[in-house]
Amino acid sequence: HQDLTVSEQIEFSARLRNKVGTSRESIDAITQDVLNVMQIDHIQNSIVGSVEQRGISGGQRKRVNIGLELAAQPTVLFLDEPTSGLDSTSSLAVALSLKKMCQLGMTSIMVIHQPRYSLFTLFDDVLLLGKGGRTVYLGCSGGAKGYFQSQGFEMAANENPADWFMDVISGEVTNIEIAEFRPDMLFDMWEKRSSDAQGSGDFSAFAERGRELNDSDDLAILAQKLNEEWHRIDTNGDGVMSPDELQRLLANCSSVSPDGEIVAELMERMAGRKDAASVTQKQFTEYLCSLRGDVARGTGSASFRSEDESDEEDEDDDSGSTNADPELGGGVGANPRRRGAQARQVKIRSMVSAPLDPLGGLQRDTPGFCAQVQILALRRLVQWWRMNTQRALFLAALAAGAVVLAILDRYLLSTPRWSCMALLNLHTALALLLSIFCLQIFGSDQPVFWRESASGICVRAYFLARLWVNTFDIIVQSFVFTAFYFFIRQPGVPFWLFFVPFLFTAYAASGWGYFVSVVVPPKHGPFVVSLVIFIVCGLLGNPSSLVDFLNGGVTEVVVSVLSITRWSIAMNFVTFFSILKPDPTDIQDKYMLQMNEDVFQRRDFGCGVWWSAAFCLLAMGFVLRVASFLGLRFMHRDKQV
Repeated sequence: HQDLTVSEQIEFSARLRNKVGTSRESIDAITQDVLNVMQIDHIQNSIVGSVEQRGISGGQRKRVNIGLELAAQPTVLFLDEPTSGLDSTSSLAVALSLKKMCQLGMTSIMVIHQPRYSLFTLFDDVLLLGKGGRTVYLGCSGGAKGYFQSQGFEMAANENPADWFMDVISGEVTNIEIAEFRPDMLFDMWEKRSSDAQGSGDFSAFAERGRELNDSDDLAILAQKLNEEWHRIDTNGDGVMSPDELQRLLANCSSVSPDGEIVAELMERMAGRKDAASVTQKQFTEYLCSLRGDVARGTGSASFRSEDESDEEDEDDDSGSTNADPELGGGVGANPRRRGAQARQVKIRSMVSAPLDPLGGLQRDTPGFCAQVQILALRRLVQWWRMNTQRALFLAALAAGAVVLAILDRYLLSTPRWSCMALLNLHTALALLLSIFCLQIFGSDQPVFWRESASGICVRAYFLARLWVNTFDIIVQSFVFTAFYFFIRQPGVPFWLFFVPFLFTAYAASGWGYFVSVVVPPKHGPFVVSLVIFIVCGLLGNPSSLVDFLNGGVTEVVVSVLSITRWSIAMNFVTFFSILKPDPTDIQDKYMLQMNEDVFQRRDFGCGVWWSAAFCLLAMGFVLRVASFLGLRFMHRDKQV
């Protein structure tokens, strides 16, 4: 969800996909654990963003996607090319995060292409496939190189073994033992090696396990994090930061805002000279990486304490030793003086490891319909609040349209207040604008919905939560549009009687927006919904055409079922006719008044025009919403499994 922060994404996933009765404290602990393990805690308050709205980087987005699944505490996690499109360091960060989860009891299975060898050796077991999907090698990652060398393949010096494996499988590497080597021979080689190993019971030739995490891995990830945060602040790209920029950067990295004196001192240390007025990216990264544990473990304000405070601590504890705990900090040494940070990390380790029950997680009762409605409605409200700028622009467009129409009707065209053609333009404009606005309710997040539906999210709850939150927008937008027109036009009837028909128009038109958004690809939505509204409002509801349409045949049924303005204009016209009691002197106006009176009071089903029109528009909007739900539920089923 592009409008949510990283931590909100993880939290809502945890609330929706963990078992019923999971306490708020446990949800918060799971959220924080995922943020720490996936190494995205430093961006937890950043908006994910989209193509139009700048947010987190591509590598961070990959880790957030994995974090959404980890929040459900899975026993086994399947990943399809999680490192595709990422640079080598970002790919290593993803693999390191998954390695840490495996150390806590979870199994990760992934498809990956052309990894760097340091990443390749993190896997405990690898399966290499040749053409046709047949096995070329299955075993420990550390044994793959030795296996291929034992089969007569030689690897050039300084070559990436992972790339070399691919070259061997594709037949690009010659075999010193087989002159006419073909890639399909690798299948027989593996089958023979497997049968020999099973017969002798000796698997030691390729029994190495995946390597453990080391300091260089974490330092590479730390340097990447620091560079990412640098570029978030250094928007002009000059590679140099002033004290104010450095203060903001340090606050982003540590969640603690240092004061000016500390920033000045740090700048001097980074630059290596007194009274330094700026610091370069290289100086910033090298200095903080040299602190190692202080930064890698996120000790927060510890990095910003004064020298006096540090000296006092040195007197209390002069051991000067460093300890490394791979589970706590990914293998980077930490100074034992940082007792508070160390205690927090121990707490995190216990939180992460405790919930991962390999058997208990196989079956769980996730939140039901009512609970999911509450959670999804809250999530949608958060997104709704962050769309205020977009909403303000749309309200401004609505108000501008209403003002233009009011000025035309009152001052330029001087149309009668009861003119049905003016009402037709007004209702059609509102229906068109609102239907276009409603396209984004179900059309903008389709890939996210498909994934959530596949993971067990209730479609009814998702549908109702979005529908209810958007209802407020529909009411406000209808009110703004009608109020601006009413204020300028001064139609001479009470506002609420003038406003209610437009509310019914908005209800029916929004139904068309929902329906089109679930059955038509998003890129075609505006065109299709504009065409639909033009037909059901502008053509079928035109008062001049209704004289011929409402003849009691099939045409009348079609128009009454599909047209919005056939009913909404009737509500306004009856109000004008009963309150204003128009008596035009112009012959053409008399003819139009008589024709409109005949058309709009022709069918009232014995309960009056107002009630008949209200019932038909409510029924139209309801049917369109039901059709939208069915489309959401049953279309694109192949993408929801």
